[in-house]
Amino acid sequence: MNAPPLQDMYWPPVRPFQGLAPELARFLSAPSDTQAELLARLRGDPEAHGRFLHEHLATLCSRSLGYRDGPATMTRDDDLEIALFAARTRLERELIDVWATPAPVPEPDSQEAAADYLDELAADNSGVSHPLFRYLATEATRPQIEYFVRCELIRNEVVDDEVALLVVGLQGRQKAVAAANLWDECGRGRLENFHTYWLRRQLGSAAGWEELARYRSAHPWFAKITSNLFTALLTRPSRTQAAYGCFFVFESWVEPHFTQLLEGMDRVGLRDEDTRLYFTAHTRIDPRHSQELSEGLRAQRPRLSPAEICQVLRGAHLAVDAGTRQYDHLLRHLVRWRTPQAG
Repeated sequence: MNAPPLQDMYWPPVRPFQGLAPELARFLSAPSDTQAELLARLRGDPEAHGRFLHEHLATLCSRSLGYRDGPATMTRDDDLEIALFAARTRLERELIDVWATPAPVPEPDSQEAAADYLDELAADNSGVSHPLFRYLATEATRPQIEYFVRCELIRNEVVDDEVALLVVGLQGRQKAVAAANLWDECGRGRLENFHTYWLRRQLGSAAGWEELARYRSAHPWFAKITSNLFTALLTRPSRTQAAYGCFFVFESWVEPHFTQLLEGMDRVGLRDEDTRLYFTAHTRIDPRHSQELSEGLRAQRPRLSPAEICQVLRGAHLAVDAGTRQYDHLLRHLVRWRTPQAG
């Protein structure tokens, strides 16, 4: 089968690893108690705390997923890899147990009741109706919408690998619906229908790849929040069910969010098919995916333990918290820079 021309370019559109940021290098080399003291001090400054966690977790996530911009993905360095894993473990713990502020998790008496709860949560939470998307639909300028589209491309550029990791560790119906989602992400076997190929079309030529690569150095730390959370859940076996709940929430947001984004694109004259295809397709696809995830939990065999059910709901609440905080930051950022510049 002939590959589409855009398939020849490395994905995600990142440059090879250039070295650790000095701040992260110092953290890696510090003793464990010094790392803990640093994080404790940062908690007094929410901006500095969030920036430190999310900028460096983004680097470590690239390494976890094996992309060429991550440290020790193209070469073998056991000592460095051990230090990277230890740092990721500590930063993820800080992210989930300290930085995150999810709502308390209810205790449903069955997985069926948990699925009902997720359906209710999907319809009514602080992320699904976030004012960022009404702003994009009704007030944002064309440069602001183009800036947000760039952020969305980066947020979604590795979603097929994220869903592939979601499949690992699940059983029964949950594994089946996750695998079906992955098959959709992979274009049902057609390269030109890969969901990431639709993102390739947004970039177009090699010039678009280079432009995005230059932008990455100033990509705001708060635009990485949901990606960092999801990877932290996906790459640790004890968080498998939490990743399932997290993904359910993210999928349930796609249709309402992208519908409003498309309204804004119409309003400012962004009608190019290559730019819009990813968003228009997902307004049709993702409502089905979120329903399948809910039904997968409801019909799961073998049945989940009470602790596993709580993990699903905790992951959902973590997703709501992380997404809402990301959208809060992005909305303030867009309003502050009426015609935003990179950074």
